[in-house]
Order: sequence, then structure tokens, then C-alpha cells
Amino acid sequence: MRTTGNRYALLFLAIVIALPLVAAPLGTSDMNAAGLSLDLNSVERKGNVLTVKWAVKNSGAENARVNFGLSGRLITTYLVDEENGTKYYSLTDKEGNNLASEHVYIGSDTFGIEDYLKAGETKKYWGKFPAPPPAVKSINIILTDAEPFEGIVITEKK
Repeated sequence: MRTTGNRYALLFLAIVIALPLVAAPLGTSDMNAAGLSLDLNSVERKGNVLTVKWAVKNSGAENARVNFGLSGRLITTYLVDEENGTKYYSLTDKEGNNLASEHVYIGSDTFGIEDYLKAGETKKYWGKFPAPPPAVKSINIILTDAEPFEGIVITEKK
């Protein structure tokens, strides 16, 4: 009996210690498609690059399609620095490919991220953008089909 009690105590302690390691999202928004929600997970600046990470969850009963327009004619995912009145679009490599989870044609002369989520599935995505000047400590994040995330604090990464 004593050994079992010690095992439960150690398990409880391990769970309590691990809980702070699971980061809460910076914000959550329902998306325009039924059953989809978006968690903004991190916004980190390293040098002149801002990396944005997010996850989409399909809690609906049907499969769902998501897309994030990063470059081309219908850009629907970008950053806004209200302090300086500047809009930041996805960074691209020298071939014009977005620096993001993927670079695919999503229609209407637009490239970005396109994915299908099964019912109950969650998927993570990322994108790289030009960083605002170092004096700018927060940014607005606009992600396709979600409410804007405003005043998000930028984490400095070394």
C-alpha cells in the first residue's frame, strides 16, 4: 500500500511540475467556418524576423478547409503595426515562396497555406514576417477568417 501511495504522490508531483510548461495561447478566436477555432500560440522576434505560430481546431462534425492567403492578389494574413502605420506581409525566399508552413496556390492568384482538417482534428501552422522596429513591443495579427488579434506583445528571442 505504501508503495502505491508513493507512486501516486510522484505522479501528482510530476503533473503539477509539468503544467506550467504547457503554454496557454495568446488569444483564441472562432473562425467564420462552423466548428473552427484558431489559437494564436506565439509571436517571437529574432533579429529582423517575426515568427507567428497558430493552431486551428475543428470541433465540428464535418471536415473543414482552411487557407491563409500570404502573397499574391488576395492577401488575408498579415501583421499591422498601428504605432507606425505599417502593414507587414509574409517573407518570401528568392524564388518568391512564402516562408511559412507551406507555399501552395490557393486560388485567385494567391499563394499561402491550405489544409483540410478532419472533425476533431487540430493542426499547427507558422509564418515569418518582417519584424517592426525594436521599439515596437506589440503588433496586431490578422489571420484569414478569424477576428484580429490586437495589441499582441512581441516576445524577444535570442
